[in-house]
Amino acid sequence: MTAAAWTSPAGTPEVPPGALDPELVTRRLAPFLGGGAQHRVVAAEVVALASGRRAVIAYRTAGDADGARPSLIGKTYVDPVRAPRLHRLLEDLSALDIAAPRPVAHLPELRMAVFGASSGRPIDRLSGAERVVGVVMAAHWLSTLHAAPLRLDRRLDPAAETRRLDALARIVADRDRSAAAPAALLAARLAALSSLIRPSARSPIHKDFHYQHALVEPGRMVVIDLDEVRAGDRAVDVAHFAANLRLLAMRQAITSGEPANLESVFVDAYAARTGYERDARHRWFGAYTCLKIARQLVCGRGPAPVPGGAELERQVGLILEEGLRWLRG
Repeated sequence: MTAAAWTSPAGTPEVPPGALDPELVTRRLAPFLGGGAQHRVVAAEVVALASGRRAVIAYRTAGDADGARPSLIGKTYVDPVRAPRLHRLLEDLSALDIAAPRPVAHLPELRMAVFGASSGRPIDRLSGAERVVGVVMAAHWLSTLHAAPLRLDRRLDPAAETRRLDALARIVADRDRSAAAPAALLAARLAALSSLIRPSARSPIHKDFHYQHALVEPGRMVVIDLDEVRAGDRAVDVAHFAANLRLLAMRQAITSGEPANLESVFVDAYAARTGYERDARHRWFGAYTCLKIARQLVCGRGPAPVPGGAELERQVGLILEEGLRWLRG
């Protein structure tokens, strides 16, 4: 299980070659993990790439059971600020007992944060009562994050999000002509309503919270992909997760009674702990997320598996319809 360093079209190495060298990584991690043979890195694999931004590397160690998941994950970034920021955040979450990947090390020379891999299952891989329990756990985890006293150096910029609307709609239109009209309509309606939204910036928010980032382990939930955490409006996360549950429902043909309306279960569980209300901000951010999901789908991104062909067109069309429906309340 190995991989070669990946290089961008401009020739800038986006995965430092040393990050894929098991011996070098073993030496760099030794001060943090100890020198025991079980901590020796035996294989490295690039498992995700975001061109111009970051790469995710899975590390197998000698102590991993045969066929088990890698025990360590490294995230290396083009921007050297991001690895120490993520490592510090994971340390703070650990100190507050908020379930997230276990911080292991920040390796500045590799522009990388290393943390423990989770053995949990994402919500879409659960079924029946287990899935409902997972959704409730996600709501409870989110309420804890939103109340946490975290040190954050970034804030949500609502004006910047609003300025992205036309660009999101154009990307959808360029890649799926059949979705051009509803994407443009959704962007226009969001822009018209944006002046009515006065998001707060008081809570720590995940900003990319969805069902594949919520992993259910025995007795607890671990949430991953915390790169975008910042101060912002809690409605961003609640509506984002809810909109992605609508995507899951349309993918798996889930009806409101099979086994339950997961979106309502999630929002109700969150509201029971926080007093949250489905107000104009909730509707706006939910509709915005639907446009964002449409952009992700046409770009081959978002929660896996990303569809193709007629199924891609179906999902893009349905999620844009959901966005317009959300604004109608």
